[in-house]
Amino acid sequence: MRLLTAVIASLALASTASAATYYVSPTGSDSNSGSISAPFRTISKGAGVARPGDVVLVRGGVYYEVVKASVKGTATARISLEAYPGEKPVIDGSNSSSNTDLVQLGSAEYLDFKGFEVRHATRLGIAGWGASNVRIVNNTILGSRRGGIYLGYSSFGKAYELTIAGNTVYNNVRENELHNMNGGWGQSISVQYADGVTITGNRVYENDGEGIAIVGSDNALVQGNEIYDNFSVGIYLDNAQSTTIDGNLVHSTGNTRYFRDGYPAAGIGMANEFYSTQNPLTDNRIMNNIVVDTRWGIYYGAYEYGGGLKNTLVSNNTFHQAHTAMIWIESDAHSGTIVQNNVFSQSGGGLMHTGTTSGLIFRHNNWYGGNAGAAAGERDVIGNPLFANAGGRRAEDYSLAAFSPAIHTGFDVALVEKDFWGGTRTPAYDIGAHEASLPLGSSSPAQPALEPPDGVTAAVQSGSISLIWNAVHGVAGYRVYRDRALAATVTAPGWTDTGVHPVTSYSYAVTTIDGAGNESAPSVTVYATTPPARESEPPTVPGNLTAAADGRGRVVLTWEVSQDNAGVAGYVVYRNGVHVATVQTTSWTDTAVAASTTYVYEVQAFDHAGNYSGRARSTVTTPGNGRGRAVGRS
Repeated sequence: MRLLTAVIASLALASTASAATYYVSPTGSDSNSGSISAPFRTISKGAGVARPGDVVLVRGGVYYEVVKASVKGTATARISLEAYPGEKPVIDGSNSSSNTDLVQLGSAEYLDFKGFEVRHATRLGIAGWGASNVRIVNNTILGSRRGGIYLGYSSFGKAYELTIAGNTVYNNVRENELHNMNGGWGQSISVQYADGVTITGNRVYENDGEGIAIVGSDNALVQGNEIYDNFSVGIYLDNAQSTTIDGNLVHSTGNTRYFRDGYPAAGIGMANEFYSTQNPLTDNRIMNNIVVDTRWGIYYGAYEYGGGLKNTLVSNNTFHQAHTAMIWIESDAHSGTIVQNNVFSQSGGGLMHTGTTSGLIFRHNNWYGGNAGAAAGERDVIGNPLFANAGGRRAEDYSLAAFSPAIHTGFDVALVEKDFWGGTRTPAYDIGAHEASLPLGSSSPAQPALEPPDGVTAAVQSGSISLIWNAVHGVAGYRVYRDRALAATVTAPGWTDTGVHPVTSYSYAVTTIDGAGNESAPSVTVYATTPPARESEPPTVPGNLTAAADGRGRVVLTWEVSQDNAGVAGYVVYRNGVHVATVQTTSWTDTAVAASTTYVYEVQAFDHAGNYSGRARSTVTTPGNGRGRAVGRS
């Protein structure tokens, strides 16, 4: 997954020339000078003395305090509260008063808060009410009664230019641990009435509320986060404008502890709930996300204030296996909204789309496992997208394998310049979150692509086809495709296909793969046809042949499967010695029978080598008046 590690590292390391460095330790005293040999006792004390450019380093240990750090740095001299290198300070709210935010940043400005564990808050873990130019980086927040991280205000203009990056947020919103709240549960990470927010590279999981929520805010970027097993919804846009949701992995592990109404959380949701100041959804972009095993892949709810989706782009996402429908869009005043270049891969023939398509444009989507219905659009692709490992929980599992119908069938979207892993998209464009021509994890389109093997040949033997090809230096292995479907993954330059039938033609192609799961284009395709089998052993006689007249002018035949060393190819059915049917199943219904007539039925099996078994026999007499039922058995 694109965790934007370079960005997070730069946030963690960036600093200006410090005016002073202060130290805090559980063994210190607030009457000390704050030096490394005479540290302060509380983090609040260290924050209280810090001035622009200062750094407060906090030693490892547990701090049972409510941290108050409404400090104000400047654009050229930020203040930093951070963990001492190599140590983990823990801020524990177990002893704090009820309904108390544990880390209170208040109206802090130009502050970095880095490297802490914040646990057991009786309300919010980290709260910034009116904070601006604040960065919360590489912390762990757990066990809060309400949300993990909250930054915002009651109106626009106070909270802006905020960064939440590289944090681990889990086991929060404990007030809803019984899942009995009638709505109104909190969010694990949330911003409200904020402008210019970046939420990147966080891991948000096993919370009893929503995952990441952008509420009444503008110009947010939610990118490169992994969000799973949260209650209700993974990413939620509520009254958000000009916000980009890009390159996130949202999924469920199947942990029913976090199901709502018997379903895992929805993937990405949008709505306009009612607030004293409305900021209705418009100009949002949802792209390059991978959403797996959720209630809905993506939805819009027309409840409360409503207003519809305005100028919304849903492009190049990969959705797999929704428990209800892939897309749920309630009717509303939608306009200017485009859903394109997405993979919608349903498992088990589930629903693809429910709700409305009015005011929305659907085009260039890949549908598989269900009917798109009213969401079908121009130049759609129907077929298996050929994920590397459909059903897996890693982003790499949803890269596109060779021969995927999603490759080179997308629409050129200027706004979607990168794929999930940060690679620059180039013509011809692919559908979904993965631009298949790019190495996974590479942001450089100049990186040379893997070369497919050459010299692929196929040799036919009795009962098998052997493939060999020239070895490719520096690759992790090879994928072998039979009739354009993945047949094997091997590490050596050769493979023998033993799952072939006599007198059958097959096509083969081979790709190379590296250790990250990147795959080359396929090799030249080779073809092979198997000869007739030389073996002469016939199948066993079909067992327990039963002929039953059902009284409605039909005779139903059933029998037990035959056994054969080369595989049973089918069965021949005879009526009164005359061939009447050839089937591959173990049943057949005769609809051409007369009343009050005795029939003798025989069934014999044949194999792929053309050998035939003996015949099983059963006799039946049909009723004469349409009533009653006769059964015969050999």
